[in-house]
Amino acid sequence: MAGIFISYRRDDSQGFAGRLADDLTEILGSDLVFRDVEIPVGHDFSLILNRAIAACDVLLVVIGRDWQTISHNGARSRLFEPNDWVRTEIKAAFEQGKHIIPILVGGAKMSIATELPADISQLSKIQAFEMSDRRWDEDIENLVQLLQREVPELASSVSSRHEPADSPAQVLRELGHRVLDEVRQQRTPQAPSRRTAHRRWLRPVMAIGGFLRKLATTVFVIAMVYIGFRLFGDAAVLEQLDRIEARLLVGWDRLLGYLNIQ
Repeated sequence: MAGIFISYRRDDSQGFAGRLADDLTEILGSDLVFRDVEIPVGHDFSLILNRAIAACDVLLVVIGRDWQTISHNGARSRLFEPNDWVRTEIKAAFEQGKHIIPILVGGAKMSIATELPADISQLSKIQAFEMSDRRWDEDIENLVQLLQREVPELASSVSSRHEPADSPAQVLRELGHRVLDEVRQQRTPQAPSRRTAHRRWLRPVMAIGGFLRKLATTVFVIAMVYIGFRLFGDAAVLEQLDRIEARLLVGWDRLLGYLNIQ
């Protein structure tokens, strides 16, 4: 059963509560952290909550800025409604003698006794634990240490992610990684397959083919432009074309003479 019950008001601190639950689950394990999202559809909400509170060791009350003042249609605070679930959870935890820790998030301040219903007014006398976005990771570590002091059984549930660097488990993991690295380095490389060798010979041919396609496209475009100028150009354009052709012919003759092909 869950060792930590997270109580929160959805309209006030759902995001903080979810983040808190995820981090505590990663450190302590999913079996020790309970939040109402774990209640299956079609099951008795009140029955499961009461069982979870009875089984938990610690009740974390996540309190945001609007935790106390949220109301229905501008009426009095939900906290003063007899059937308010947040109030019911806290009241049940007090009656069962559970460890209760108020968690202040989002810059919230702890309420005074006169601002709370009488059956949970003693919540104001409990030292709250403040959590901030800027130092969230550090706050999580401090909260886990606090929980372990309150409930020593939780100390054995810390995951391997938080083991000391020189712990036996960590040393064994590092040794295993080193052995695997050495095996990979000494592994004989496999000879390339016939298909791979065939592709190596095919690459130059494909490159030449691509070049020829580009060259043919370029020649085709130049030819189309030349024909267009010849058909629709004025006298000045035709004269320029004649000069260009003459220069090209002279250059071609020189090239043939250089190659002794004449």
